[in-house]
Amino acid sequence: MQELSINPDKLHTTELGAERIKRNLNLQIDDIVLWCKESVKQADNIIRWGKNFYVYRSGVAITINAKSNTIITAHPINSNVRSMLTSDYICLKEFLYQTIFKPEGVELPPRSIINDPQLIAYIKDFGTHSGDLGVVAEQNGQVVGAAWVRKMPGNGHINDETPKLAISILPEFRGYGIGTKLMKKLFVELRTKGYSRTSLSVQKENPALRLFKRLGYRITEEGLDYVGNEAFIMIKDLL
Repeated sequence: MQELSINPDKLHTTELGAERIKRNLNLQIDDIVLWCKESVKQADNIIRWGKNFYVYRSGVAITINAKSNTIITAHPINSNVRSMLTSDYICLKEFLYQTIFKPEGVELPPRSIINDPQLIAYIKDFGTHSGDLGVVAEQNGQVVGAAWVRKMPGNGHINDETPKLAISILPEFRGYGIGTKLMKKLFVELRTKGYSRTSLSVQKENPALRLFKRLGYRITEEGLDYVGNEAFIMIKDLL
């Protein structure tokens, strides 16, 4: 994966391409190329993957051929969710770091924080422990989110048979329902494996708390997380 820039002035498309984009996004505008140029200039993220650029802005993904600068299509972000593969484990360090909640006005800690024993325990040698299980979300071939469980001690621990859940989405892909899709897929896989419930720990100020409640988690106790912030321990019954 490469992150590169695009020269908006070179962008163009075909008549069919313009009509496709209007239809996919329900756009009532005449100049699709101008709209795409402005989207590139204000993009949340631009990624080079294979022969194409993928431009992400405000919930829309625009596909542009990197060689010809042809705008191929555009559509709402709608990630594919699948089971986590062994080849996905390399992504877990990044997603572990992205699980760290950053209150407004507070800087994220350095990436070395994930080496804290209570954090690295979520991913160290993942796939080698009984109960390690995960799912990922892909957008145009890029893994943009992950949810996984592991039976482990520490914050959120209920008992040795209840796996703890962690979920993380890259910042530019948050707010598009990916977290809900990830968790629902993981719940299905947990039920298939015979688990009756799962637990997690979440800071009280973390907006993800609303998602967890909506998906059936309930607060069982209050405490402190690994850095001393007030947190809830939550449980979801799966059966």
